[in-house]
Amino acid sequence: MSSNLCITVVEDNSLLCDVTVELLRQHGHRAQGVTCAESLTDEALDPMLDVLLVDLNLPGEDGLSLIARYRKTCPGLTVIVVSSRDGLDDRLACYNAGADAFLAKPTHPDELLAVVRSLTRNRSHHRISGQPDATANDAFTATLDMRRLLLSGPTGTVEIPAAAAAMLSALALAPGRRLASWQIVQAFGQNTDQYTAAALGVRMVRLRALMRAVGFEDNTIRSLRSDGYQLCVPVTIL
Repeated sequence: MSSNLCITVVEDNSLLCDVTVELLRQHGHRAQGVTCAESLTDEALDPMLDVLLVDLNLPGEDGLSLIARYRKTCPGLTVIVVSSRDGLDDRLACYNAGADAFLAKPTHPDELLAVVRSLTRNRSHHRISGQPDATANDAFTATLDMRRLLLSGPTGTVEIPAAAAAMLSALALAPGRRLASWQIVQAFGQNTDQYTAAALGVRMVRLRALMRAVGFEDNTIRSLRSDGYQLCVPVTIL
């Protein structure tokens, strides 16, 4: 199976959502779950998202609307519907909205995994619209000079405080360019037991401002729902 895919499960049954997420994680994927479509703002979505698993019966915005919304903004995203609404009209509506596959509940875990494998085999990662492939263009690559404490980007160079440089360097070198909050705190030499999330948030605001000053958007550094942060552009460390 294609492993280490980034998958988001949208299922209002919290128990089923948790079980599905755990199944996917056990098979090597990076999975998260949400219980309503409204949770899937651009800020909440991973910029490397590969697969969206969607139920149709959701509170608020329904599954069909969600599929149509993200099919327009991210045409390369794999969308799999898992729903008890399995009549022909419902299936056709899903495909017309942009779904790649439809599975009726209850779905056997092996079938779900097989469909994920089939639809993502030999497919490259796709970015959420508005998040350009950071490795495709030097304009989306930052440079961090740790010795001189200078940060450079598409529009210029600024001085960067040592703590901010340590945070940015740690994020740039981390797997997937993502770290838990406590790991970031450790990176600039603070005690994780005494450092608050609010204080770290202030530092992240300042770091985003530095990135913005050299030509990057605020969402270059994203907050993660799992209490951490992800850097969405590559940084060359000098």
